Amino acid sequence: MKRVKTRKRNLKITNPIAMALFIAGILLLIGVIAVIITIAVGYGGDMVTRVQDEIQGGLDEIDKQATATFTPEPTAAPTETPEPIETPEVGTPAPTATPTPEPIGNIADTPAPTADTSSPLYGVVVGLNPGRDKSSDYPEECAFNLEFCQSLKTYLEQRGATVVLARTDNDSRVKDATRGKIFQSEGCTLAVEIFCNHMGKNSKQGCYVRYGGSKEFAQELADAYKAVTGIPFQSNHSSGIYKKTEDVIHNSGKNCQCVRLVLGNWDNDKDRSIFMDASMQPKIFEAIYNVLCGRVKK
Repeated sequence: MKRVKTRKRNLKITNPIAMALFIAGILLLIGVIAVIITIAVGYGGDMVTRVQDEIQGGLDEIDKQATATFTPEPTAAPTETPEPIETPEVGTPAPTATPTPEPIGNIADTPAPTADTSSPLYGVVVGLNPGRDKSSDYPEECAFNLEFCQSLKTYLEQRGATVVLARTDNDSRVKDATRGKIFQSEGCTLAVEIFCNHMGKNSKQGCYVRYGGSKEFAQELADAYKAVTGIPFQSNHSSGIYKKTEDVIHNSGKNCQCVRLVLGNWDNDKDRSIFMDASMQPKIFEAIYNVLCGRVKK
C-alpha cells in the first residue's frame, strides 16, 4: 500500500476585508470565552464590563485599519499649463514696417524738350557735315569736327530745326558725293560743312567760307564768324570767301544752299584755342543760327 503523505497547508489571507473579518471573529470568540469563564467562576459584573470594553476596543481598531486601508490618497486636480509668451531680447528694437516706395515712371516716358515753334528755323531741314573721316590724315580734327557738329545739332534742334548729320562716327569712310546725296535725299534746304585748315607749324591764323552757288550765304557766314571769334580771314582769301564747287556742294541738290566753314588753322595755337574753347562755342553756334535764320527769311 502506498503511504499517504499529509501536506502542511499555511493559511494565507491576502484580501484586506477577509483579514479584518478574521480578526473580528477571533476577538469575538475570545470575548465569548471570557464571558463564559467569568460567569463560571462568579467574578461578577465588573469582569463582564471589562470584557465588553476589550471587545469594543478591538472592533474600533478593526474599523480604523479598514478605513486606513481603503481610503484613497487625494490626487491634485490637473492644472492648465499656460502657453509661453515670446519676449524680445533686451536691446532688440521692435520690427518696423518697411514703407512700399511709390512706382517711378519709366525714364523713356519723360518727354523731350519741346522745340521753339516761334523760331524761323522751325520745321526747316538743316544739313551738317563733319569734315574728314576714317581715311583722313588728321584724326584729331576728324574727331573734333564730329563733336562740334553734334553740339551744333542739339543747339539748332532746340530752336526748331530738323538736323541731318552726314557722318555720325569716326570709324567709317563716307565719300563727299555720298554726303551731298544724303542732304538731297533728306530734303535739306540749308547745309554747313565744318572743317579746319592745316597750314603747317607756326603758320598764320586764318578762317574762310567756301561756296558753290551761294555767295551771299557764304559772305554772311564768314563775316558773322569773324566778328564773334576775332579770327582773321586767311591771307589768300582776304574777303573771307572762296568759290569752289566740290562734291558735297555739287551733290546736295539745287534746292540746298550749301557752304563750307573753315574754323581756322589747326596748326595755329591761337586759332585752335579759340574754336575749341567751350565758352566760345555757344557764341559760334548762335552766330551760325542767326545767319541760317536770315537765309530762311530771304
